[in-house]
Amino acid sequence: MASGPVLDTVYTRVQMFPLHNAVASRNFTEVQNLVANGHDINEQHYDRVTPLHMACLTGDVEITDYLLQKGAWVNAQSIDNSTPLCDACAGGNVECVKMLLNHGAVVNPPLLLSTPLHEAALRGYTDIVTVLIIAGAKLNVNDLHYGTPLHATCSMQFPSISCINFLLKSGASVNAIKNHKTPLHLIAMYSKSEDAAQLLLAYGADVYMKDNRGRTARDLAGPSSALAHLLVTNEKDPRPLTQCCRLAIRSHLGPTRLQMINKLQAPPILIGFLQ
Repeated sequence: MASGPVLDTVYTRVQMFPLHNAVASRNFTEVQNLVANGHDINEQHYDRVTPLHMACLTGDVEITDYLLQKGAWVNAQSIDNSTPLCDACAGGNVECVKMLLNHGAVVNPPLLLSTPLHEAALRGYTDIVTVLIIAGAKLNVNDLHYGTPLHATCSMQFPSISCINFLLKSGASVNAIKNHKTPLHLIAMYSKSEDAAQLLLAYGADVYMKDNRGRTARDLAGPSSALAHLLVTNEKDPRPLTQCCRLAIRSHLGPTRLQMINKLQAPPILIGFLQ
């Protein structure tokens, strides 16, 4: 953690902007007073962060709603082009996310860094991931650091199984490559989660894929781990024909149509099979 002069400088910078400071402190009364006294609701501080960015990052629904009602720029961009929606997804309050989307927040802003979906997936916020995908978030866009949102959530030390499941169910590419690695490689590297690996395998993860150093997920898992044993078993046993058919149909449908499976006039057992 920063200390001494560095930390003092950070505090001084924030204190130079009273409205930002009130929002960061979650002091709603002070926010109202400052706005009533003429403070610019869209004022940007040194890195172009607005009060709305800060409210969304803290997850304060009351202040976020107030700022939006007063005309805050819903798609304002900070110095790294992050929008309030990116910060709300990092902050973890799904109500803030819904509020921003209802006020016209762009679900797929033109970013090189993490998109809103990356921010939510990285932290395992399945409720926010669900809202974003329903709103049209792109599932297979790469950011600079992690890759796809599925890569991001598989990079966690304790990956969210529900988040991985919803991303895959919605059509995330299970064998997407970023930095020479698939999501299965990342599970083997960081968490060694058998549950996460089983889920990836059920959606078609290729156990034979190698990184730029010729390593499979089994190699990365380590020879004595339970995950390595699981992967060895999957290497030896071919997929059942029914699973191959299911994966082929899902691949043909693509992410957009996969999200409409529940609306098919088909027996529930068939819908469940395709999901």
